[in-house]
Amino acid sequence: MDDLHLVLPVFNEKKHIEHVLQEWQYELKALSISYRFIVCEEGSTDGTSELLKRLKKPFNLILNQKKIRRGYGKAVIDGIKTARANFILCVDSDGQCDPKDFMSFWKKRESADILIGKRIKRADYFYRKLFSWLFKGIFVILFTTKIQGPSCPFVLFKKKTIARGLKYLHYLSEGFWWGFSGFCLKNNLSINQIPINHRKRYGGDTQVFKFNKLFSISLKNVIGLIKLKMTRLDNISQNK
Repeated sequence: MDDLHLVLPVFNEKKHIEHVLQEWQYELKALSISYRFIVCEEGSTDGTSELLKRLKKPFNLILNQKKIRRGYGKAVIDGIKTARANFILCVDSDGQCDPKDFMSFWKKRESADILIGKRIKRADYFYRKLFSWLFKGIFVILFTTKIQGPSCPFVLFKKKTIARGLKYLHYLSEGFWWGFSGFCLKNNLSINQIPINHRKRYGGDTQVFKFNKLFSISLKNVIGLIKLKMTRLDNISQNK
């Protein structure tokens, strides 16, 4: 069994995905751990799908591809289901997550049920940071937490910790990590936040959170958070 499986949701990242894989490959090999990439690509229109098929052998990729969009959250869930390693690391594939930060996560992998990145200086456009700040206010009201970055897409955990809870993680798609954090808090899973360097996207503005769609996306995910809060969950903490 591998030590680590790294889940990367991918959409229209042809220009940068190979570089992202190279960066992660370099850092993971330096740690002398066994790993594999699980790339969940969906409905790309820029040639990303074809490129990944060519990169499969050089990077020993596990490809989970769909011809149509399934949504960010479903892509992450499919990646988690596919993983078979002791630990799963989920990060975005746009270059904002710095692989150099992973060593801090790996050293502290047994310190909590869930390890989440804490962006020291978030390198996003102002409108995204504003909506995120407003959304966090709603999140704190619903889940009463001091977590500074519930939506950070740099997350390490053991699959067995959340395997039985995957059925509850469909309430939020684009805001998947808000829902993931809310789910963990509802189940009293311990969370450790680790400071990370947050970089600008290699491809400029986000492929998903366009300004003209941000309000509708936020509204849909607020409704998803409320549904998650109101849902009675199985207690998975005893099966960690």
